Amino acid sequence: MKTAAAGARAPRTARDVTTRASRRRAQVSECILVPALGVLPWSVAWPMMRWMAQRGGLFDDAAQRAAEVADTRGFVGDRREWLGSYRLTRIVDQVDPVLAALRGDRWMDRHLVVEGDPLPRPPCVLVGFHYGAGFWTLRHLRRHAHRVAFVSARVDSTQAPGEPLRLALMRRRIAWIERAGGAPVIFVGGSTERIRAALRTGTSILGMVDVPQPPSAGGVERPFLDGMARFPDGLVRLAAAEGVPIIAYLPRLDRATGDRRLTLTRLPAGAEDSMRALVAMLDRAVREDPAAWHLWAHWPWSESEAAPGTRTVEFDEPAR
Repeated sequence: MKTAAAGARAPRTARDVTTRASRRRAQVSECILVPALGVLPWSVAWPMMRWMAQRGGLFDDAAQRAAEVADTRGFVGDRREWLGSYRLTRIVDQVDPVLAALRGDRWMDRHLVVEGDPLPRPPCVLVGFHYGAGFWTLRHLRRHAHRVAFVSARVDSTQAPGEPLRLALMRRRIAWIERAGGAPVIFVGGSTERIRAALRTGTSILGMVDVPQPPSAGGVERPFLDGMARFPDGLVRLAAAEGVPIIAYLPRLDRATGDRRLTLTRLPAGAEDSMRALVAMLDRAVREDPAAWHLWAHWPWSESEAAPGTRTVEFDEPAR
């Protein structure tokens, strides 16, 4: 009688086949069909985006994971509404790079309101969060004569294992960022000198400071959402050392109209005061609109909750 060879794969069940097929459909929808909405007239694309978000089927795994974590912290009321809002944020975030590539300043004038402190002359360091849909920030900066280098983790297959379309879209997004910002992306890992050189040649820098940090990575610990959390502060400290203005940017999405609101806030010159203000800003924003924050499912709320690979997220990561 034949016996199964040691280490042979178990036969696939019908459930396995269904799950794999479902994931492939999600890849095609989220990575091809959703960005393609950007080529449609806005009057057609926006109602479709809202309908798709409420219907479900897009970004469902990410939305469910985010809702589960947010709910344990008391930030989910009506779960169905919360999931729809989160999905809409993710859909808009996927469509915006295509929109920004195809639409001119007139579209931006109609659909983007910029408020807060005036934008200083370049160079400066702009810091934000994985919150809302912030791609139009790059277009606004370029319009005001800022050449902007975005600071990001390198994109590789570990960020989308077994998902070639998602990996391809992530790499394409890097190209869109470079086109919108007018400067090459600066990848983390020995990036300090490259950031310093860019600033000294008049290029502004944009990065995010809400990627979770293990204690070994340094950073600063600050009160956040009724607990304590560790935030990366390397980019802010570098900006303070170089003596360039530090600007926080916070994008908000009007889910009724699709219009955007971008708030710019000039932060204190000192790194410690800037980080305190930044974390307080993120805390207020998440409380105001919890479904707008992308990183619920990735945040280790304590050292005991952090798991290996927590920091490998599918979004652009800031400098450390």
